[in-house]
Amino acid sequence: MTIDKHSHQESAYLDREIEFIRLVNEHLFPIEYIDDIEFSPDRSNIPISPQKPEWWYEDFEDLEYSEKFLLSLMGQGYNLGEWELHFGFTPEYITPAEDIYPDSLTKLCRRYKSPLQHLVTAIRIIDYSTENIWLDVTCETSDWLEWTYENVMFLAHKWLEAVLMMENSNALAHLIETSLTTRKTIVKLWNQAS
Repeated sequence: MTIDKHSHQESAYLDREIEFIRLVNEHLFPIEYIDDIEFSPDRSNIPISPQKPEWWYEDFEDLEYSEKFLLSLMGQGYNLGEWELHFGFTPEYITPAEDIYPDSLTKLCRRYKSPLQHLVTAIRIIDYSTENIWLDVTCETSDWLEWTYENVMFLAHKWLEAVLMMENSNALAHLIETSLTTRKTIVKLWNQAS
């Protein structure tokens, strides 16, 4: 068996390299366009692509309920006059996002054992400010790292972190969608963090 075999003449990768990339995709982190990777002209970099479409390119009405709620909370969605119709209540006021102290919001949320403790994580995911390469990359900011052992291990670690953050955010999203009390509590926490 030849180690440096090319099954496809057009491929930039050796068969063993393609096998390695497929193993990374299966066991460590997702490789974008895995089915077409062997024909990629750039073989020196690991492609890192957005995990979901950027909300600002989507029709606001097509977003998930929890995304519309959190974006509205942050001043990027429905105005207060539309809250009753869309979220079942109208807050007296909502503190503008620029007046919120993230550390204060984090401390307030940590008091909860429920998914409410993950409010800041959910907001950071929507805001692309998690400091996690997998969650913060957008179409405009796509990133690449060289295929090195250190980078593969870094991305594997960050992928596990991203998965946990997404799971926690999804648990909160479910509560936002199903509980008026949760939505009211989130507004209260938000306003207290100013």
